[in-house]
This record gives sequence, structure tokens and C-alpha cells, in this order.
Amino acid sequence: MSEYTVIGYYADTMQRFADIAAAANPEEAERYIMNKYIGVSICGVIEGRHQCVDIHELVRTEEA
Repeated sequence: MSEYTVIGYYADTMQRFADIAAAANPEEAERYIMNKYIGVSICGVIEGRHQCVDIHELVRTEEA
């Protein structure tokens, strides 16, 4: 098993999201996170443990 950082956001609130999952592959990590956090939209899966350091709590759009 490897560790994967799964990055996404909650579509209903636009709040950004990141968590670590131990899985056999990226697809399994994504499925695990989607089952653990209902309503999260996945943007990407990165192999390894990564700390997100962006300063914005919410997804920014052209209107925001």
C-alpha cells in the first residue's frame, strides 16, 4: 500500500478539501475518500503525503 493525497472541494459550499489515504492505487484512494466524505468532489490524487499550503479556504471563481 502507498499513501496518496486526495484534493478536492465540497460542491455545496465550495470549501476546499485535502486528506491522505492509504491505498493500493490512486483509484482506490479516490473511492475511499469519496465514501468517507459524502459530497466531496475530487480534483486530483497525488502519490505521497503532501501538505496543502494555499491561503484560500474556498474555491475561487471569476465572480468571487
